[in-house]
Amino acid sequence: MTLDVLKDNEEAIIVGFNTDKQLQARLFSFGFAKNKKVKKIRSSMANSTIMVELDTTCVILRSSEAKIIQISKEF
Repeated sequence: MTLDVLKDNEEAIIVGFNTDKQLQARLFSFGFAKNKKVKKIRSSMANSTIMVELDTTCVILRSSEAKIIQISKEF
């Protein structure tokens, strides 16, 4: 399952990334890391962007970026 399929206000744990090292490093710089809890806040009307919360930080991702973040709803 990937981050883009979460519904608003749902939480999950990041389990991996399906991308090259360069984009993975960029996501890491924003706070995305394995075993971190992430919460989807909301999506734009066209679903082109997704706002998520990591710890106390809100980050807005493109939908294509959210599709490469693998998650698990099981804590």
